[in-house]
Amino acid sequence: MAKIERFNYKNAEAILNEKGLLGEINEILERLHLQETGTHDLISGFLGQKGWSLKVNLLTDTDYKQDAYKNRIMLEIDLRGSLLDSVHRNFLRAQELYNRKIIDAFVQITETERDPKFSKMKRDIESFKSVLTVPIYLFGLS
Repeated sequence: MAKIERFNYKNAEAILNEKGLLGEINEILERLHLQETGTHDLISGFLGQKGWSLKVNLLTDTDYKQDAYKNRIMLEIDLRGSLLDSVHRNFLRAQELYNRKIIDAFVQITETERDPKFSKMKRDIESFKSVLTVPIYLFGLS
């Protein structure tokens, strides 16, 4: 089973609880055993089974696709890659969607040991607090 770290920003936890989604996401992540490959698809599959829409284009004036969306919650899974790409791709898109009143909160799933690391994402969320007004719930898996 994966060890999970969590970070709640701007009351995202309360929003997710109100929508009944925090328990759902926790249940999925607690069933995981991190693998070298395929974990992203495994999480996506479990989300799809729970009724999440997958590969959704929420910014319709672009061709960007978000990993998952349900009940005005955007969810992204970044288990390997660049911190800068994740911040650009995810935080900026989430902020824009929040400003457009398309989402109520953003969930980011990452790892604790590899980039984009949980600790670095948490640091960046706190560092950009004057521009990040979207509620964010961050999960770090190890």
